[in-house]
Amino acid sequence: MDYKRANRAYLYMILATYGLIVVVTLWYTVGGSEINVLINNILSETVVLLPAIAAVLYSGEKLSVLAPMHKIKASSAFLTLVYVITLFPMVAFVNTISMFFVENTVTALSDEIMEMPMWTMILSIGIFGPFVEEFVFRGVLLQSFQRTGRIIGSIVLSAVMFGMMHMNFNQFGYGAVMGIMFALLFEATGSVLAPFVAHAFFNSIEVVMMYLSDDFMDSATSLADEYMGEFSELVTPLEVAYLFVAAVAFGVVAFFVVKKIAEIEGRAEFFSNIPKCRKQGYKLVTVPAVIAMTLCVAYMVIYALLD
Repeated sequence: MDYKRANRAYLYMILATYGLIVVVTLWYTVGGSEINVLINNILSETVVLLPAIAAVLYSGEKLSVLAPMHKIKASSAFLTLVYVITLFPMVAFVNTISMFFVENTVTALSDEIMEMPMWTMILSIGIFGPFVEEFVFRGVLLQSFQRTGRIIGSIVLSAVMFGMMHMNFNQFGYGAVMGIMFALLFEATGSVLAPFVAHAFFNSIEVVMMYLSDDFMDSATSLADEYMGEFSELVTPLEVAYLFVAAVAFGVVAFFVVKKIAEIEGRAEFFSNIPKCRKQGYKLVTVPAVIAMTLCVAYMVIYALLD
């Protein structure tokens, strides 16, 4: 699938998301029963997945080509988990900065989430969501964009689209950062399986910590604040500076970890040569992509103003 079709597919995802928002709003307007967070998450992921699958099938390509899921070595899998741990300070820093301006979206939904059994949330947020998002963003979209030879541009664009798909400024910030880091993991392995494992591990940790911090870890509130992003007025510039230093330090470690994974998977040369890849002269961003991102920003602004 070429980059133009990928951009159109992304527009269809955003339009489908808008459609879902309209349908849910009408449902509540006519007095429909409350849709719990589990069903809402499944519906939200489905309207992203279906347009991507439809676009791939219409293009005549195989899903396995655009979203390769081949196995990775055991040592790579272990380092992938280490890689995820190194991302937490980076995500905590970006999340903290965003909360000077907007509310933490995950924290706002914590009461609804914890009304559900933890295992259902792990399956939904920790497994199903990451599978869909990695298939779509590190698979279908990233691979389509990379056919232009613009590897770095493809990584950044797919990450920005990933962040925007969350439809709020808070998750956009750290979502885009995670999108870049997961894309690097894909480049190091050549398999969507690696970023899926990383994404699933990251989300599952967040879900478990949300439940534990509420029921069993009252004495560890400060730790939960850093990882779950609960923001308070007590955050000082010095604490933000500490988070920044930690984010940079662990970011450097993350780079060397993902580079080692590339060596293990026999992709060290490709990984190192990413900045040197020959570009084919195509512009990645087309009119459908601009329309889609404009719709995302418009919704995020409205969401922030009404919050």
